[in-house]
Amino acid sequence: MDQVKIGRFIAQMRKEQGFTQRELAELLGISDKSVSKWECGNGMPDISLMLPICEILKINLNELFSGEKLTDADYKQKAEENMMKLIKEANSMKKNIVGGNVLGQSENVDKNPDIAHKTNTEFWDTIGSDFLGSTALPSWGGFLPSEDKLNLLGDLSGKRVLEIGCGNGHSLEYTASHGVTELWGLDISASQIARTREYLNTKKITANLICSPMENECGLPTNYFDVVYSVYGIGWSTDLDTTFKLINSYLKENGKFVFGWSHPIHKCVSIENGQLFFSNSYFNEEWYRADMSDKQIILSNRMLSTYINALARNGFVIEQFVEENDKDKAIAADSDFGRKSLMLPTAFVIKAHKE
Repeated sequence: MDQVKIGRFIAQMRKEQGFTQRELAELLGISDKSVSKWECGNGMPDISLMLPICEILKINLNELFSGEKLTDADYKQKAEENMMKLIKEANSMKKNIVGGNVLGQSENVDKNPDIAHKTNTEFWDTIGSDFLGSTALPSWGGFLPSEDKLNLLGDLSGKRVLEIGCGNGHSLEYTASHGVTELWGLDISASQIARTREYLNTKKITANLICSPMENECGLPTNYFDVVYSVYGIGWSTDLDTTFKLINSYLKENGKFVFGWSHPIHKCVSIENGQLFFSNSYFNEEWYRADMSDKQIILSNRMLSTYINALARNGFVIEQFVEENDKDKAIAADSDFGRKSLMLPTAFVIKAHKE
């Protein structure tokens, strides 16, 4: 679909009906930023909004997809063209999932770390925590058993500990309460770092906080840490090999690295009306950009073997792999996400040590 042409058409028909962007947005129950984005050609309305848009603007779906008013003679030809375009785009716009959230409209993109860092930083600087929420220790997320039960980090007394993707600081608070000697945190978002610092100050906890992408050398000491961990952070890396190589360099000999992320099979299976169905290929590791309210994120789907092989290539020995769920917690959630987790793993945790 020609997003620019469709956006101009929406703007034209909106004005003909006498609506401002804000008035159209209010009728649709969305933000005026979303309407502005469509009209600038930077996105398409969600499929659930297309019929309401047509009703409000007094057009039909064929005209919306064509980006122009159609005569009777043009209608059949345009309908066939638009159907072929929809089929083609459906194959390149599969459902993607982060945590318990099914993402909005998404599209495949070429891998570009600079663009990914900029897009994801803006997301976490603004709406990230509110939109995706936050997972913090002792929870590893996805209805996995808690750290209190798994004890993957081991005895932290007197240890130097680094968190990758420290978010709002709650996991750092958890590790601090277990007697660490030094506490460090790394995050791509300056707003998250500020939020972490403010939170830890209220708890009278001292931590060294660094704002940087995890794939970049950022001045962290080498051969220094006893434990490096990450809760739903590693999947945001644009380069697993570089990330794991750097983490290996931060660790002392035999130092522990523990991280959790959304399970790849979870991202392939959707649930609707209590039924599970595949909505993406497990083998699809393409990069995609997805709408998150009025912001976007850029991520890659990865197979489990991609994580495991990257660890092996960069000097790690895997000690433990966790993908079972806490059934009581999943049942108590009384949600589609919880019901899904009773059928398949929705998250995983890997514990490894520096070779």
